Amino acid sequence: MGDPARAEASRGPDPILIRMPRSGGAVTAYLYPRLDSVVWTGRATSVDRVLGFDPEGGALAVVDAKGQGARVDLRGASPTIASRAKLASLATPNGVEIYGIDAAGSVERLTRGGDWTFKPPIPAKGVFPQTDGSIVIAAQRGKEAVLWLMHPPDTKIRDSVTLPITIGSVTAQVGDRVYFATDTALVGVRSRDLSEVPAIRVHGRVVALAPTPSGDRIYVAMENDPSLAVVDRYTDRIGTSIDLPGKIAGLRMDGLGRYVLVRPVRGDSAWVIAVATNHVVGAVQTKWTGDLPATAPDGAIALYSGRDVVFVDGETLQAVRTIAGGASDYWYFTFWNGFRARAAGVDEPVSFAMPDSVPRDSGSASSDSATRATVDSVTRSVQSVRAPAIGQHPQPARAAQPTPPVVPERTAPSSSPFTVSFAALLNAEKAHVLADSIVVGGSHARVVPSQRAGTTIYRVVLGPFANRAAAEQVGRDSKRSYWVFPGQP
Repeated sequence: MGDPARAEASRGPDPILIRMPRSGGAVTAYLYPRLDSVVWTGRATSVDRVLGFDPEGGALAVVDAKGQGARVDLRGASPTIASRAKLASLATPNGVEIYGIDAAGSVERLTRGGDWTFKPPIPAKGVFPQTDGSIVIAAQRGKEAVLWLMHPPDTKIRDSVTLPITIGSVTAQVGDRVYFATDTALVGVRSRDLSEVPAIRVHGRVVALAPTPSGDRIYVAMENDPSLAVVDRYTDRIGTSIDLPGKIAGLRMDGLGRYVLVRPVRGDSAWVIAVATNHVVGAVQTKWTGDLPATAPDGAIALYSGRDVVFVDGETLQAVRTIAGGASDYWYFTFWNGFRARAAGVDEPVSFAMPDSVPRDSGSASSDSATRATVDSVTRSVQSVRAPAIGQHPQPARAAQPTPPVVPERTAPSSSPFTVSFAALLNAEKAHVLADSIVVGGSHARVVPSQRAGTTIYRVVLGPFANRAAAEQVGRDSKRSYWVFPGQP
């Protein structure tokens, strides 16, 4: 008989539709495409746009109608306002941390565990959070743009660079690069060290940028130009252009990289372009809002049509279904396994007793090696007794050590455990190296793989812990950058 948990994990996260009233109220979630069957209901503040989704904590980072950062918790908690101040340049790298710039030009980082503020030497005009926990801050000094690289909560500037450009309203994060549009080029830097990348020449003022999820191409719309330029990131040049029926006002990329939706300067409509072939599929009637038109997980395109939401087939643009009255809600598509049934006890935090003294082996290389062997054995024992969450892959066990394992003790069940996260990396080896270097109270960090938009992310974490205070204390004791999220990885 097959393993049900393994079967659940192999199918990956579920496609989810979340509908939130634009003015606030009852939130509903569906397992797409079953839009007639609600799997969860909750509450939300007003929603102007979604910044990102945290698949670990199950929360949406949003901007409300007042321009304030807020969170919508899909695990049942009431919506929370992240900041009463109206911040500009709101962005999130992971749905957990919300970054913005206040009226004085200081950079704010909003988290559930507390806020962080940095006042740069020059008032900031933009902030670009990265998946590794660092941020790139942009400011204008005369005719030059100044960029700083930082890693919150550290307030030390790690690197800086000056570019001979004026920062405009059109910028883009493309993989590990940050681009700024000028009247003649896209000028960029690598986010890891602020080293400059080759400028991409354009033939007019850029009005919109839309990179593919993989970052291999950038679609560029220019003022008064009825064609869409396609930049090849490997050559850093415009590789081709797509002729359109009129001038372009905006672009919207499908989260899975299948379609680009183009907003014309005039009229309530959208041009649909197939990314695989750069072919113009056709035009559809739709009003443009912060959420619609949008591409659904199965490739259908959801359109704003009067009071309704109409789905059309992405290839034929023929209507396939209509959701009456759906336009009063904000629509957000994502992937998550948090609405699946979970194994009993999987949400209980684990504690374990550490030995008061570590046996010393005179034949070992050092006492440090003996200590590490004991801790590895304890960690292996904990991982073996705690069932992995459904939809996640169990961690491979390390090679056996000679020290007998210590049997963990379970604490009383907690409905809200918390986990400390130190990094989210794309390279498994680097993640394990980092995890091996983090030890708090005798416990080593571990690596937890997860899927995001088809890409495996390796998270370096400690926990879970019974409450946020305990998790925050571990984070501080680590002497490293960290963030705390509710739940288990």
